[in-house]
Amino acid sequence: MARRAAAGRYRYWSGRRVRAVAEEVGVALDRGWRWSFTLSLPMTQLQLGEGTGAQNRLITEERIIKKLGPLAATAFDRPAPVGYAQGIGHVEFAEFVGSYAANEAVLCHVRARCGEGRSVDVVLFGSMENVEGFRSGDAIDGGWVSSAAPAIEELLRSRGAENTSQWDDDESLAVEALKIAVQQGKLFGQDHEGRPWTRGYTLGNDRQAHWCAEVYADVVLDDDRWDLEGELGLADAHRIVIGAPLWIRALQRDTLVRYQQGATGRFRRLLGRRPASAL
Repeated sequence: MARRAAAGRYRYWSGRRVRAVAEEVGVALDRGWRWSFTLSLPMTQLQLGEGTGAQNRLITEERIIKKLGPLAATAFDRPAPVGYAQGIGHVEFAEFVGSYAANEAVLCHVRARCGEGRSVDVVLFGSMENVEGFRSGDAIDGGWVSSAAPAIEELLRSRGAENTSQWDDDESLAVEALKIAVQQGKLFGQDHEGRPWTRGYTLGNDRQAHWCAEVYADVVLDDDRWDLEGELGLADAHRIVIGAPLWIRALQRDTLVRYQQGATGRFRRLLGRRPASAL
């Protein structure tokens, strides 16, 4: 994996998940030791007390990454499943339409490569309140919505432990998650390939970001069973990783692209509005 930058703007940060993972791997957060002086004549007292100041995000990120070590897959050269994953690259953002309002949840899609050069699709689901750079309601609110969304929500709630849906095997459910990532919001009869801003619910992308996630499902597809080129336009789909993002951090300035700005509703789609760069 490329070297992570020492500075950057966070596009996503889940304080709750970060604290939970830190506790699970043994990283102490939000605590430190604080020296204090008490002056009372004729003598001075020196006291050592517990501090309450929170550490900044970058320091917290670095400590967790160091503690995770090889547990956080980078090149995906380890057999599935992995418990954590991280990487650097192009991250797509969209609203996730499930049982709740469309603007309450977010999905992030990353296309990575394993050590053998085969594709790894990382599909992450989180809360819109943890997103920075996009606002609720930024996306076009129309287009195809997956009937598998409740099954994905069950997977997330149970952290991969339960599946009572009709997609009752790991590969089928993983493929449905990938369909949501690349097809949610599409209009039937229209060609959206290479133009994600023409689909509903898409928000934008960051072209160069470091992401880290807790993994709930990690599936290697049976090549003889699936042919996703015709259905999804993904001829090389091989491994699908589903989870929840801990953070996504931009590594450079001017890498955030917002798909919808300055117009509303279907009028934006009719305009074929192109992405607009932002800081």
